[in-house]
Amino acid sequence: MSRLDSQDEFFIGYLGVPPHLKRFLLGFIPVLVLAALAFASILPPLHFDQSNLGKRTKVPEFEGLLVGQPSPHLLVPRTGDVGTGSDFSLYLLSGPGKTSPKPKVLEHVDKWVKLKGTPFHRNHLTVIATKSAEPMAAPTAGPTQPASSSLGEFSLKGEIVDGKCYPGVMKPGRTKTHRSCAIRCIAGGVPPVFVVHNQAGDKLYFLLSDLDGTAVNAKVLDLVADPVQITGEVIQYADTFVLKADPATYQLL
Repeated sequence: MSRLDSQDEFFIGYLGVPPHLKRFLLGFIPVLVLAALAFASILPPLHFDQSNLGKRTKVPEFEGLLVGQPSPHLLVPRTGDVGTGSDFSLYLLSGPGKTSPKPKVLEHVDKWVKLKGTPFHRNHLTVIATKSAEPMAAPTAGPTQPASSSLGEFSLKGEIVDGKCYPGVMKPGRTKTHRSCAIRCIAGGVPPVFVVHNQAGDKLYFLLSDLDGTAVNAKVLDLVADPVQITGEVIQYADTFVLKADPATYQLL
């Protein structure tokens, strides 16, 4: 065998692909593609729960009580036997863009309305990108106001997100990759939401309120998308929670 015959094959452009190299590539490329697809399906659930991106629902109209504080929201009576649960479901409200609902919607605060918009939900957090609201008569039967009760003072660790993108309008809607968008949403009037993971790994959502029960939007912009600890009173309100605390006491971790 000559020295030339014993050398490994190598690619020369004008001579074409050597047979052994061609067989190797035909086997390696499909394996590489399958590995890339597997990696793409495994990574999202591991990276900031991006596999749960929220969903858009098809309900175009809601009937409920429009409330302005601590952030705009709609209280919708729940039908059927709710057992020990709340008589109301709470839906956050935003405008069509990175804003609070339009003035023509908010002029109906504290009234029962027929509200039109596009709802998005993630886990048990729902936001409605509100288009319009028309006043309606309050129901003659059943509760017309949700019960609220203080659960005591807690120190909770979590992240402040905007209540529009996180439920599903944009992806992933949280952490530093979404910081600039979340700041613009909250600055525009979108409800800020405090996301907390309990010991079982479940996600808990809290509306944020100052000590007077009003919105904290402008006071939390420099804390969005970072780990934060908030100590305050937790209030059970409808089917969600309100965390009432002085924003000046929020702590970056």
